[in-house]
Amino acid sequence: MEDSSSKQTERAPGSAAWIGVRALATLVLVLVAYYVLPDEWQGISAVARTTVFAVCVLALAGLILVLIMRPPRSGVPARAEGLLLTVVISLVFFAMVYYRLARSGGQFVGLETKTDGLYFTLVTTATVGYGDVYAVGQAARVAVMVEIAFNLVFLGAGVSVALERLKQQRGRRHGHEGHRDGG
Repeated sequence: MEDSSSKQTERAPGSAAWIGVRALATLVLVLVAYYVLPDEWQGISAVARTTVFAVCVLALAGLILVLIMRPPRSGVPARAEGLLLTVVISLVFFAMVYYRLARSGGQFVGLETKTDGLYFTLVTTATVGYGDVYAVGQAARVAVMVEIAFNLVFLGAGVSVALERLKQQRGRRHGHEGHRDGG
């Protein structure tokens, strides 16, 4: 027979199941926004677009650094949720940048839709590189280099720190269990 306190823990806003539901809902919301929100940049200069791009990349990097440096008081599932959200937002951000660059002409081969932009971002992040979509213009190549560097430094560090903290938490949990059992 299941304990009512364990059922309440499973339904608590900080439980792993609840965090999974929120993460999935956030993923769906971000993807719907990506496809639905208008994407026109008419009347905005190249300097302004470049500045917005740089500010957004720095903001995402800052958010990842905050999540990495934050003390683990919120627990591993909540921290993982924050990092996952940042990864999703980063992917969608770069997908939109690539799509907008492709629409400006001469920057990409094979990138014509928002789905193509998301596909190219995922392929780049996964370092698969099928070769069916690729950057040919200088602005597109710079954007791809920025994404690759961003992924290596910030997403890589975030995943590394999250995995290390998860190992530490499991080690502490198993260490405490051993003491209770006398072993």
